[in-house]
Amino acid sequence: MKVAIVGLGNMGGRVAKRLMEQGHDVGVYDSDAGAVTRLVALGATGYRSLKALGAEHSFVITVLPNGDIVKKVVFGEQGLATGMREGSTLVDMTSSVPAITTEIGLALSRQGVRMLDAPVSGGVKKAETGQLTIMVGGDAAVLADADVILRDVGEHVIHVGDLGAGHTVKALNNLITATTLAITSEAMSLGVKMGVNAQKMLDVINVGSGRSVSSEVKFPQQVMSRKFEVGFTIGLMCKDVGIAMEMAHRTCAPTFVSSAVYELWKYGVAKGCGGMDHTAIALVVEEMAGVEIKG
Repeated sequence: MKVAIVGLGNMGGRVAKRLMEQGHDVGVYDSDAGAVTRLVALGATGYRSLKALGAEHSFVITVLPNGDIVKKVVFGEQGLATGMREGSTLVDMTSSVPAITTEIGLALSRQGVRMLDAPVSGGVKKAETGQLTIMVGGDAAVLADADVILRDVGEHVIHVGDLGAGHTVKALNNLITATTLAITSEAMSLGVKMGVNAQKMLDVINVGSGRSVSSEVKFPQQVMSRKFEVGFTIGLMCKDVGIAMEMAHRTCAPTFVSSAVYELWKYGVAKGCGGMDHTAIALVVEEMAGVEIKG
């Protein structure tokens, strides 16, 4: 199938490569010419114009830093909307604000272009192996048409509701991840300050009721190993927690725990750690505690 990818960063580049490996004819666009060149060398078709890319593909996937950039890419001068034909589909994999998503979708619908929001969870390694979890918002019939593409990059493709629901669920999923990383970091650092061996404490947590993906996967692979390999950054996690907080404030939902979690992630960004992997929030906690959590 012919499909285009706009945004070739950590996730977008890997999604494009995965689709090529699965036999799709992939067109690519990015403001970074080097990123385009690398994908072209692997067999993709590079485009210098969003309008041209939109005109030549029935399915266009955007994987961009935020919703405001998606709006510019779609509706800017010579943007995707100037080229996309009636019946074509925009699939936004960006971690975005639901309100922006519905705004874009409504505007595109006036010219007969369909839209799904399909943010992902799983990180760069699962993007490479096609094992992402994809939470999809939008019309079920549109999802049925895009399903063959999504299932080539996602092990779990879950329809979560109307347009915007995908971005809602993504933000809330990341709020939970941010919370478990924060509290596991604080508990582990406290244990170390109390003289407990960090590995022994983690062993107990991971067979007890305190276990989570943060303790079972992220701590062994990144924190205890001290690798902190960049996949999804502190800055991006902070952005997603902020989206969740905006939704909570707009709907008057309680945020006792969420507010405290958000303050820690904002502090991490303010400390200059925004470009580090999100697991490096443990380093921020360690610095405040005056300890090191390691095996």
